[in-house]
Amino acid sequence: MIRFVGTAISVAVFGLPMATAQTSVVQYMCDIGGMQAQLTAQVEVIGTAGRVIGSDGSITCVIGTGESTVYYQGQLVSQTASYAFTGENEYADFTEVSTYDRFRARMQVQGNILLITVNPFGPQPTQYVCQQVG
Repeated sequence: MIRFVGTAISVAVFGLPMATAQTSVVQYMCDIGGMQAQLTAQVEVIGTAGRVIGSDGSITCVIGTGESTVYYQGQLVSQTASYAFTGENEYADFTEVSTYDRFRARMQVQGNILLITVNPFGPQPTQYVCQQVG
C-alpha cells in the first residue's frame, strides 16, 4: 500500500523578542499513484523580529528579520485511507487514522504545486505531486 503526505515550509529562528503570526487554510488535490486524494491543512507562519538597542541601552525600534517558521496540521484523505499530519517547515509526520501507521514526509511548495516525498531519507523515497485548489 502506498503512503502519502502533506504541506508548506521556510527557515526557523527562535529566541528573538517578538514574533508575528499569520494563519491560513490551504487545500490541494494530490495524485497518489494514480489515485486522487484531498489534502487540507491549517498553516501558521510565524515571522520573527529583532530589536535595535540604542547607545543608552534602550530599545529604539523593532524590525522584521525576514526569517520565519511554518507550522501546519491537517488531513490527507483518499478513497482508501485517511491520514492526519502535523509538521514544521519542510517535514511532516503522518498517522493513518484507523491503523495508526506512521511515516515522515518532506513537503516542498513551489508556487501552487506541493511536492510530497515519502521516506525522504530512504529507503526508496517516493514523490507525489499536489495542485493547490483553495
